[in-house]
Parts: sequence; structure tokens; C-alpha cells
Amino acid sequence: MGLGVLMVSLCAQADPALPPPVGQKVYAPATGSAAAPTDPGSTFDNLDIIDSSLNSQVTVLRVGSEVGENKLLSIFAGLKNKTGHLLNLEIETIYKDKDDDALNAGSWIPFTLKAHEEKEYHSTAITIEAVDFLVRVRRTPGAAATVQH
Repeated sequence: MGLGVLMVSLCAQADPALPPPVGQKVYAPATGSAAAPTDPGSTFDNLDIIDSSLNSQVTVLRVGSEVGENKLLSIFAGLKNKTGHLLNLEIETIYKDKDDDALNAGSWIPFTLKAHEEKEYHSTAITIEAVDFLVRVRRTPGAAATVQH
């Protein structure tokens, strides 16, 4: 049952000072954030940086979701490159149903952050059964473990 992602878009230069749209859930990082969660019971379990070498190089600014008028779950994640060098990353989204079962296998999408750049990743599910998600971030396979010039 390999359901994919309907839409993935990248928006450069996201503004962390702007509030999320009405009805949108925003999750703040466990170690502090520019955005406070709108749901006081929420945690920051929806984003996983699977390459530990990125922990000191990437800041997660925000992660959130909303159900659109079309009843499809749309998600976003705001990331910032803390280094003075280009970071070649990949991001995938796994959508989950009400029983926490994965609805898709996910696919890795290239995501490049320029030096000190802040960018948002967006994705939308293709089924109304999607009620939860996990965004995973890794360094592009084959990329050096150190920052690139």
C-alpha cells in the first residue's frame, strides 16, 4: 500500500516571527524554539534527524500540520543551517492513520540549505486517512560527514 505524497514544495526564507495560520498545530523543539506550541500537550516527536552529525549543524525552528478544506493533512517543517557552508540534505514524510500505521513508504526529497539559510519544507498527504506524520531528515547519501564548501 505505497501511498505517496501529493505535493512537496520548498519555500525559502521562512519568517519565524509570523504566527501559524488559524487551526494549525505547531510543535516547538524540545530544546527551545522561536515558536511556542499552540497545543500545550504536544511534543516534538514529529521530526527525526537521523544523521546525528547534523545535530550541531541544523536547527529545527518549527514543525506543524493542518487539515485543509480538502480534508487532507498538510505538514511543514522549518529548518535553519547553523553553519557557514552549504548542507545537502534529504527529507521524507511518513503519513500515519488513526492506528499509527504508516500509509506510505516515504521517498527522500533533496533539500539544500545554503550557509545560514532558513527554509521550510511542505508536504500534503494523498488520503484523508492521514491524521499524523513523521518527518525524517538526513544528510544526502555520499555527502561528506563534514560541512561542504
